[in-house]
Amino acid sequence: MHVLILGLSSIAQRRVVPALQSLGTVAAIDVATRKAANGQAIDWQAGRVYDDYAKALEQTSADLVYVSLVNSEHHRWAGQAVRRGLHVVVDKPAFLGLRESEQMLELADQQGVCLAEATVFEYHPQTQFLQDQFAAAHDSPRRISAALSFPPKDEGDFRYQRALGGGALWDVGPYAAAAGRVLYGEEPAEVACQILTCGGPDGVDTAFSMLATYAGGRSVVGQFGFDTVYRNRVDVLGSQIGVEMDRFYTNVPGVANELRVTTSQGVTGLTGPAGDAFAAFFAHVFASIESRSWSSLTHDLHADARTLERLRQAAGAQ
Repeated sequence: MHVLILGLSSIAQRRVVPALQSLGTVAAIDVATRKAANGQAIDWQAGRVYDDYAKALEQTSADLVYVSLVNSEHHRWAGQAVRRGLHVVVDKPAFLGLRESEQMLELADQQGVCLAEATVFEYHPQTQFLQDQFAAAHDSPRRISAALSFPPKDEGDFRYQRALGGGALWDVGPYAAAAGRVLYGEEPAEVACQILTCGGPDGVDTAFSMLATYAGGRSVVGQFGFDTVYRNRVDVLGSQIGVEMDRFYTNVPGVANELRVTTSQGVTGLTGPAGDAFAAFFAHVFASIESRSWSSLTHDLHADARTLERLRQAAGAQ
């Protein structure tokens, strides 16, 4: 597999490239970055460096493009990659709105290529381990309480710029949208969402609370944003068992997390399996491309886009 990364983002450098290299199936990783166009020296040992996105898409021999640009540029460059017949993975949020998402999914279907969103936490083995605790207890999740929040960024960060797709609902909203899909296996029946704080020169939303309800009396409640101390946690309750886990949404590769499992017999501490969510995600993407069976990836992108659209509408977000 030959991969081209559009955008030399922090997440691409810290997580995507090491994950791709760990798989042993990636022959080369090219990068296209405007930093090179501005004369900045790029230390890149994995493959070719391009200073222009369009030129990179014209000249690359890559099989798959990873779009790691500011949110407002996802639609344009993912679209150009798809039109060139390339498989595409896009940083979350894949696109700014349900309409954009559906347009891109239709285009990818017409071109016969895979289009996926990199919401990768569900691929970490600890997520399956959490679900295995319920299966072993002959139980299933009924209540989910989730939180993903981190301290404020520098005001020059794209998250504070509305024109670049900033705001907490775009930045961490995909995690809120995905929780019920991953742990319940379906989209919510009803959603409610309230913006809590706004900030930056554009007054974008910087934190929100949400409630999603599902058939059978199930629910997800969550706190998300970037205006508090760091929190990355999920509490999942069933009729017979409850599981608490930190580092649910993002985890350090190779580091095992502790789970607290509560039953009628008391509280037990368990060590979940270590892993790399990005590596597991890309392994799944590559296998799907090899077998030309990527409907699950398409489904997840579309389902989360629908739920995120409903959360934004409920919050009255612009």
